[in-house]
Amino acid sequence: MTAPARTLRVAVAQYQPRIGDPEGNRTAAVAWVEAAAAEGAQLVVLPELASSGYVFSGEEEAAALAEDADSGVTVAALVEVCRRRGLHVVAGLAEQGDGCRHNSAVVLGPAGRLATYRKLHLFYDEQSWFRPGEELVVVDLPTARVGVAICYDLWFPEVARALALRGAEVIAVPTNWVASFRRRLHDEHGYCQGDIMAMAAAAANGTAVACADRVGEERGVTFLGASIIVGPDGWPLAGPASPDADQLLVADLDLDAVERARWRTPRNHLLRDRRPDLYASDSPPEVRGRASTGADDGPRAGGTPG
Repeated sequence: MTAPARTLRVAVAQYQPRIGDPEGNRTAAVAWVEAAAAEGAQLVVLPELASSGYVFSGEEEAAALAEDADSGVTVAALVEVCRRRGLHVVAGLAEQGDGCRHNSAVVLGPAGRLATYRKLHLFYDEQSWFRPGEELVVVDLPTARVGVAICYDLWFPEVARALALRGAEVIAVPTNWVASFRRRLHDEHGYCQGDIMAMAAAAANGTAVACADRVGEERGVTFLGASIIVGPDGWPLAGPASPDADQLLVADLDLDAVERARWRTPRNHLLRDRRPDLYASDSPPEVRGRASTGADDGPRAGGTPG
């Protein structure tokens, strides 16, 4: 007898968290999860730092807006809706823990907090407020094996590859892609560079990728929207979303397609054909000086990640 198809309905919520308004952000996060639940979503991805906003004014504000991943009110509110709706959520969180702060994503479900992923690659001023994480996260949900990355992590192909090697079928990516007036923001089809990175990660690993970006402007930083859900063959299933409007994307993932996508031909498998013995380098290339894009590097003047 043929086994039933394995499918996962995933949603990504694109909206505008507000800096300095944790109660409003909590209310918005719950509302977006409720909206996704009404569409039958089993997994919902929210933006990076959905609990706090992104552009902190300084150390004091970052500390004031950070929450504990176990006892914080944002996690508690989202766990409650997970229990009521019977789904799972990956949400960006400014996390206070281990005597320092992290740019984190919590994996939540009816049973509570299942895992916390701490962003490995911190972008620009994030390095002033957060400490980088030290481990990858793949979580066994009842519906799928889900890996987690955050925004700038996608610019490092090793992350998606390592998650795939650990069994991830879906990579959930809370993100805050930021605009630049020196670089192209979106192409004629509405894709931003982050979308291309997500599609490349999916195609190179045979893994679905679900990116939840934010929109709006915050203290002079404009965010790109263009959230996307990509199938394991590397092609979009939903999105890109609007560059500047709230939007919920929903797609049904065929999890059985993950292994099929990894077989590029009857003789070529993406993970089996690797040559890791040749990839390692004794030392990174020399980095000369500091790259300059003008008077001010980073989100206010350049860059796409967040």
